Amino acid sequence: MKDLVRFAVCSGALTAATLFAPPPSFAQSQVTEVPVAQGSLVGTFVVPADGKRHPAIVVLGGSEGGLHAEDARMFAAHGYAALALAYFGVAPLPKELSAIPVETVTRGIDWLAARPEVDPARIGIEGGSKGAELALVVAARDARIHATVVVAPSAYVWFGLAFGSGAPETSSWSAAGAPIAYVPSDAAADAAVARAFQTAGTISFRDTYEASLAAAPVAVRTSALIPAERIAGPVLCIAGDADREWDSAGACRSIRERRHAAGRDANDDIAIEPGAGHALPFSGKPAPASFAAGPATIVLGGTPEANGRGGADAFARTLTFFDRNLASH
Repeated sequence: MKDLVRFAVCSGALTAATLFAPPPSFAQSQVTEVPVAQGSLVGTFVVPADGKRHPAIVVLGGSEGGLHAEDARMFAAHGYAALALAYFGVAPLPKELSAIPVETVTRGIDWLAARPEVDPARIGIEGGSKGAELALVVAARDARIHATVVVAPSAYVWFGLAFGSGAPETSSWSAAGAPIAYVPSDAAADAAVARAFQTAGTISFRDTYEASLAAAPVAVRTSALIPAERIAGPVLCIAGDADREWDSAGACRSIRERRHAAGRDANDDIAIEPGAGHALPFSGKPAPASFAAGPATIVLGGTPEANGRGGADAFARTLTFFDRNLASH
């Protein structure tokens, strides 16, 4: 059953190519684009072609895998050096989102910091969905991250999405070869997803995640909380209030409360997009509220129009946040 749940989650994520439309075009001569393929370091580096040093952003996609090069191009069009970094789903990286080493991102930061086009004192990170989860985990561990933007995040580390591998369940992320504490999937929630597939039903993975969280012992939930209060730089957290993938709005509020209690929130910001779901494309194009996954329907939430508006607002807020905390320093 667990393999079916993970397959369904990833099937939903794999539609990201249709959910997230390309950004507005800009003159290619204005930027330099460099493919990066150095062992486990796989990405696309995009930087303004002006010979200057720039603030830099690590760009992380979600559980669709691969690269979000289109978002890196959008940042570069606004004066940033941006590294769209893959962490799974592209050779020679892992095929599945399970026990992904956080060192993958650390190596990307190392690479960025060494580039002559980058000011290593002004590096930020941006991630969406599972990439937001990873961005928070990395920012809490690496003080070189001076500004963090997370879109549709979780406040917890979750089980990996290793569908079809036959491997036992483990964390989505690892550090120094060991799994990072996580919330495991719940057998009853798995079975409910299986029934939905068998009966051509509707699936909201928010129900799956919330059931798994409720079933986990308190100690497990506590250990799986991402220590956002340890993130040294400011955090911008963006979510749709109608997210049906997981409770990203609740995650943003939890992150804000914990950082406030730790005295770390002075320059933080939060935006809850009204009527928007899980898909918040920076392009501002309308994004579907649901999609077909075999016989079942996966619900992401919101409406296409609200998702598009929310995505456009998310990008505008992200630029303002990075401009304030990176570009102006």
